[in-house]
Amino acid sequence: MSEPTRPPLPRQLGRPRTRLPSRSSLTEVVQAQADTTGFVVLDRWAEILERHFPPRRPDPDNVAE
Repeated sequence: MSEPTRPPLPRQLGRPRTRLPSRSSLTEVVQAQADTTGFVVLDRWAEILERHFPPRRPDPDNVAE
């Protein structure tokens, strides 16, 4: 007897699936902890966060007077 098949999961309201920056950065921090003594120094932590969450640059076309 075969097992019943499950219906396909619905897409998330038509949005494409992308990797979440928070998940990716957390994964990288955990890997960095595993590669060291268990602590990630502040410089390395900031480097990882800036890679996944780049700072926003001011838009010269959208400035308040």
